[in-house]
Amino acid sequence: MSLGVAILGAGWAAAMHARAAHAAGLSVVGVSARNLEKTRAFADGQGISLATDDWRALVERPDVDLVVIATPNAMHEPQALQALARGKNVLVEKPMALTVAAGSAMIAAARAARRILAVGHMWRYRAEVIALRDRIAAGDIGRIVRTHGFGVHAHWGPSGWFTDPALAGGGALIDMGVHAIDTVRFLLGDPLPRRVAASIGIGAFGDYAVDDDGLVIVDWASGVRSLVEFGWNQPRLGGLEAETEVIGVLGSARIWPHYPPVPDGYEHCSIGMYQAQIADVAACCRTGATPVASAEVGLTALDIVCRAYAAAGRWNDDDAIG
Repeated sequence: MSLGVAILGAGWAAAMHARAAHAAGLSVVGVSARNLEKTRAFADGQGISLATDDWRALVERPDVDLVVIATPNAMHEPQALQALARGKNVLVEKPMALTVAAGSAMIAAARAARRILAVGHMWRYRAEVIALRDRIAAGDIGRIVRTHGFGVHAHWGPSGWFTDPALAGGGALIDMGVHAIDTVRFLLGDPLPRRVAASIGIGAFGDYAVDDDGLVIVDWASGVRSLVEFGWNQPRLGGLEAETEVIGVLGSARIWPHYPPVPDGYEHCSIGMYQAQIADVAACCRTGATPVASAEVGLTALDIVCRAYAAAGRWNDDDAIG
């Protein structure tokens, strides 16, 4: 029996999730966003019969089993808590929340409801990422000493709520850097962070009230050191989104070793990893297993982001796990 999916949001990420759900053979019951005209156009484009601006009513429908949240970051916690309280499973876009306390509350709610809570760290499902992780685990590169990752947009940056501190909770770090941070953690076998340092620029490459440039260094409990570059409107790419170079005692390797250049027709943010992600979440909804991109995975990535902002003097660090 196919799970019924409700999608909250009508932007780019919501479209990817809708396409992925259809490709995975799931039934998309409806979509909800604030702008009803835009939501109806989204539904028509994605072959979804129900469009509404009342997300609470959509979440409460009995034919909805999984709620996919792809709304502004500030909405993630309240919408996830509402869905979980109504007995629904949840796949929430990254970052899972604005603070570690909020993310922890979401995990507690999922456990109390005995429902799945997953976070949209879709690079964990990308074949090239998995292949490098497996090489590292097999010892092909030897003991890993350090890594260098990228979460950068070149010659482009977002607008709208992505640049509103109240709605986004930050800028390029919480938007792009978090993907590179989680990807390297996945490659290394999910070690916990021991120390986080950061240097962050606000309005470095554009007229932003949030960060658009910076560096994060993570010292992992495993002894590996990771550097992550993030930013918007950068003059060049040092690597594609989520690209990571690992340097070990026997050599080095990258996820996408043939960049540059980007081949004609190449789609980096491909539908395949979104499809694999939602298929994994749907399977876990049926079996009770833990998704690859679990809530705990999302919380650790959020914790590192919050620690980085605090280390750079952006926020007070009382929210960090410690």
